[in-house]
Amino acid sequence: MKKSLYPKLAWSGIQKNRSLYLPYILTCVGVVMIYYILAFLSDSQILRRAKGGPSILLSLDMGAKVIAFFALIFLFYTNSFLNKRRKKEFGLYNILGMEKRNLACVLLFESLIIGITSIVGGLIAGITFSKLSELCMMNMMKADVNFTLYVEGKAVIETIVLFVLIFFLLLLYTLCQIHVSKPIEMLRGENFGEKPPKSNCLLALAGFVILGVAYYMTLSIDKPVEALSKFFVAVFLVVIATYVLFIAGSVVLCRLLQKNKDYYYKTNHFVSVSSMVFRMKRNGAGLASICILCTMVLVILSATLCLYIGAEDSLRHRYSRNIGMNIDVDDISAFEPIAETMFPFSSYSTSSTLPQRSSFVQSVSYLS
Repeated sequence: MKKSLYPKLAWSGIQKNRSLYLPYILTCVGVVMIYYILAFLSDSQILRRAKGGPSILLSLDMGAKVIAFFALIFLFYTNSFLNKRRKKEFGLYNILGMEKRNLACVLLFESLIIGITSIVGGLIAGITFSKLSELCMMNMMKADVNFTLYVEGKAVIETIVLFVLIFFLLLLYTLCQIHVSKPIEMLRGENFGEKPPKSNCLLALAGFVILGVAYYMTLSIDKPVEALSKFFVAVFLVVIATYVLFIAGSVVLCRLLQKNKDYYYKTNHFVSVSSMVFRMKRNGAGLASICILCTMVLVILSATLCLYIGAEDSLRHRYSRNIGMNIDVDDISAFEPIAETMFPFSSYSTSSTLPQRSSFVQSVSYLS
């Protein structure tokens, strides 16, 4: 088979299935864009020079790692959905004489097309909106802004390396599925329902334990700014526990409901519970992704709004009292060296109306 045929088949397959591939590519572009913006902001020298910049950069760097971990899981889920819809086409190619190594070459070119399009499109969109994100942050921090548009080379390299690795893992996963599938199974792939997953009580219990540990770590933090690393470890644990509970915990719950004869053997419950148990392995990952995305949006919006609005209250809470200090001296000349050392930015005055006595009053007001 001519090698030039593989790119043509790959491009033809994408065009014929554009109703499936277009949302998938847009999803990949959006994930790449979000990661680049976070990587760009976490290495911004303008933010670093702002007041409180190092703490903000540390938070953004941790947030970029969370997005990278979530992107891996989310793209695996969307890619598995795409592969299930394409199995019939792959089975037809196999029956018509294409060997699985030929299918692997077609899938390789498809991955290259999708990967290059997603990474390039995501970087273009990320570079376009990265400066807007930086300006918004500088405006919220009431710091001086710089309107020069620039590209952060380190963020570009990190984004390319990360998503090349993710697309390579997706390709390996797809090739493994094609390798273990028979042609007749691939032809009927869309018609096969989900196999009933086994009830894994240990995995569900592990999910509850991980979630409990994550919430305990979060609630035990007294000073979040000083414990960002601990907080983001809890975020990783919550993401893992959410997927485990939605995939394994939901199946265990359905099995328990089936064992409850008074509940299960009713017209309203029998069909819904029995069908749910067959589909929760696939739908559980989707529901977990939706749950995590919604939680991320709510947490980011609420945390940012509370920190921004409550900045003055936080200052008053940390420095709750104003203290005034008055110092009287008889001879100001003896006090001048001390005054310059203790109060280099203060001003003092002498009273010309008292020739016999020079009165010096130094007032200092500060927050304590």
